Amino acid sequence: MPFSQGTEMLLAAMLVQAWLMLLLLFALGGSRFATASSGKARRGKDGNLVFPERVEWLSACVNNQFQVPLLFFAAALLAMQLNMVSTLFAILAIIFAVFRIIHAAIFITTNHILSRFLSFVISALAVLGMWGLLTARILSA
Repeated sequence: MPFSQGTEMLLAAMLVQAWLMLLLLFALGGSRFATASSGKARRGKDGNLVFPERVEWLSACVNNQFQVPLLFFAAALLAMQLNMVSTLFAILAIIFAVFRIIHAAIFITTNHILSRFLSFVISALAVLGMWGLLTARILSA
């Protein structure tokens, strides 16, 4: 099935984001399993397992993947459904996906707050731009 160049770019960004989410999710599962089975996790006062800091960073990173990316996927699917995928829209989607990778890499390695925040802001602004383009196009129709 042939797609426009913009739609192909958008689909690529969506696939990248989906695979990022899946890889992080399975990395978290493996990390938690390895930590718990090696005895490096302990029980907290509430009875839940408490993991080392790096595992907690990965857990927070996975949780974060189900926040703004939800708005990304909704905008992308709506744009495709309404046949409103432009090259600019697709470029914003690529920017979003790239900066989500950067955000995740920072989150699970150094967790440097300022760098992580800047990558988050850039990705969030890309999604804001996507929704702005959609809104303008819908209102002008």
